Amino acid sequence: MALLKPITETILLIWTLITSWLKYHRNLGGNMELLKRLLVELESQTADIEQKLDAEPPHPIKRQEDEVCEWLENAERIKTERLRNCSRKEDYIYSGISAEKCFKYLIIGGGVAAGYAAREFVKQGLKPGELAIISKEAVAPYERPVLSKAYLFPEGAARLPEFNVCVGSGGERLLHEWYVEKGIELILSTELIKADLDSKILISAAGMKFSYDILIIATGSRAVTLTDFGVPGAEAKNIFCLREISGADKLVEEIRAKKKGKVVVIGGGYIGLEVGAAMRINQFDVTMVYPEQWCMPRLFTREIAAFYEAYYANKGIKLIKGTVAVAFDADANGEVKAVKLKDGRVLEADIVVVGVGAKPVVELFEGQVEQAKGGIKTDGFFETDDPDVYAVGDVAAFPMKLYNDMRRVEHVDHARKSAEQAVKIIKAREEYRSIPEYDYLPYFYSRVFNLSWTFYGDNVGDPVLFGDNNPASVKPKFGTTWIKNGKIVGVFLEGGTAEENKAIAQIVRIQPPADKYLDRLRTGGYFFA
Repeated sequence: MALLKPITETILLIWTLITSWLKYHRNLGGNMELLKRLLVELESQTADIEQKLDAEPPHPIKRQEDEVCEWLENAERIKTERLRNCSRKEDYIYSGISAEKCFKYLIIGGGVAAGYAAREFVKQGLKPGELAIISKEAVAPYERPVLSKAYLFPEGAARLPEFNVCVGSGGERLLHEWYVEKGIELILSTELIKADLDSKILISAAGMKFSYDILIIATGSRAVTLTDFGVPGAEAKNIFCLREISGADKLVEEIRAKKKGKVVVIGGGYIGLEVGAAMRINQFDVTMVYPEQWCMPRLFTREIAAFYEAYYANKGIKLIKGTVAVAFDADANGEVKAVKLKDGRVLEADIVVVGVGAKPVVELFEGQVEQAKGGIKTDGFFETDDPDVYAVGDVAAFPMKLYNDMRRVEHVDHARKSAEQAVKIIKAREEYRSIPEYDYLPYFYSRVFNLSWTFYGDNVGDPVLFGDNNPASVKPKFGTTWIKNGKIVGVFLEGGTAEENKAIAQIVRIQPPADKYLDRLRTGGYFFA
């Protein structure tokens, strides 16, 4: 009995500490560590008691032995029932020392699609606590295209919360407080490392578990880096890939620190053209390098590209085409100082911005949902082959109804609309309603310097150039229409008004016969006038 007394006193002390923790806990992280240590000691003590009980003869202290067994039962309840009920206020469920959060709807990814999906959930009817968004970024969802445009301006630069979603489409700006008011939990600065779709469990790098009834995958894309290609020196300081606001903030710091220095932009696509323009506005010496024969080759024809390349050259931007970066030199502080090109040239650089493409973030789901086009295959409602899992935005490979094929679209417009479509079908099925399939018209746009272009449709078939494409014009206005099987299937327009842009969208949607427009186009007219 003397041997058991100090052990039972120790258990009593641990019990008191845990009870106090349950009542007065304030710092979740610190208290979780404390609880973990207490449980380890408690398990050690219970194991010790069991050993001592086995060693004691069964007859001398029956009453005391019963009391000790009761303590053991209490200890077990500490690890199960008591801890499971202790945190109703934070909505946590503890099992041993692990924590799990449960939601009816869970969105992975904190970008544009997540914000627009949240707004649609609220519009369709959402109860507090039903929805959560898990994001590795530290801020509420924002309009990502701003990062390569106004965020980099020397004057009047855009800053959060100015461009939180959904201002990009003319909607309400959803600040962090909006999510709180609507009972939506924003789980920020959280990276997921495992997804078990069969068990409906996600696990974060910190060991947190999240369970769901319905999952929306909106993980978007990550920027392809030159370290992905094994380019020597690509890990040097001041080499940037612009994808998240944290990276944009670091670039802005260097813009201020390296005023009027030398910038090399690797890539001639969306990011390359927009960042190149922004850096020139910041009065940097800008050189753009890309391997293709003209810029933006996935969309631009040679004639369209020639206009923008000449315009950039007139702004003082140097263009080097048909080669790639093969190495970077850095100084003693690890900062990039030169870019070595495959053709033998060496470019001085204080800052390098890399825009060589993006890759859908789907690794967590490989082998669990069907994939296609580098992303996750869905139907026209963005449902995957798992009926409780949806994929939207960049990661979704979906049936393009207008063209009767499967496509994956990396653009903010599609991110917004696909997210809304997924939420609509989720809520419709709960109410036994039906909605139309997604019928998307591809749409791309960009704004650089005083230029602004818009594209709708498909850039296949025979291109026909029209309008004034002289880069020296005060207000250049020109375009290209693509004709396939005698029909207009795509239109690009530089310098169009809002009304004109709307008109070309309507024309491309109906795909009218091109015959009656050809004469007007070939004489430089505007067929949509």
